[in-house]
Amino acid sequence: MGEAIGESIVLAVGLAVTSVPVVAIVLMLLEEGAGRRRLAFAVGWTVGTAVVLAVVIAASDALGTDPDTAPARWASIARIVLGAGLLALAVIDWRQRPRRGEPAGLPGWMRALGGSTVPRSGLLGLALAACNPKNLVLLLGGGLAIAGAPVGVAGEVAGAVVFVLVATAPVNVLVLLYRFLGAGPRRVLDAANEWIQSNNAVVMAGLLLVIGVVLVANGVAYL
Repeated sequence: MGEAIGESIVLAVGLAVTSVPVVAIVLMLLEEGAGRRRLAFAVGWTVGTAVVLAVVIAASDALGTDPDTAPARWASIARIVLGAGLLALAVIDWRQRPRRGEPAGLPGWMRALGGSTVPRSGLLGLALAACNPKNLVLLLGGGLAIAGAPVGVAGEVAGAVVFVLVATAPVNVLVLLYRFLGAGPRRVLDAANEWIQSNNAVVMAGLLLVIGVVLVANGVAYL
């Protein structure tokens, strides 16, 4: 049980430090009068993460992941495939890292955040959780780990809640801090935004490499 829950928490941490939602919310925090859009984005990101995770856990249970026995063979193979996917994403992140002296560019949709509406901001947060390949792989791995733990339905619910809280903590904490602290930490946000854009590819490549190796090793061990 401890290994399975530990595996899910590691994947939740990986999802938490994914730069796309963090950079998006920091850009919104730096924009005047975007309070409702920040909240909508945070809610969309949290709901999307919870829904995808719940679907994965329910599907795993329906397909026969019995926590009282050894993990099903398909679940072990799925771990290996997901781990290989994370290793591939780690290579992509590393190859796409900004070179020294090269400015880190932003995707077009992120540059257009300033003109988004409240509903669009919420849908964007939802879409990032459900459609971004990197996030989806981490959610699939987390759902498999929780479904495979011998904790029963109540334990699965508790594990899912902890996963979602950890995975969405950076976005939600930033929104709450800005609400209570106001525009005071703007200089810190500017510095954080610049650092994330410049170094995230390297950090994520290393993290995805470690998580990918863990998933592959666990999948092979459970076969």
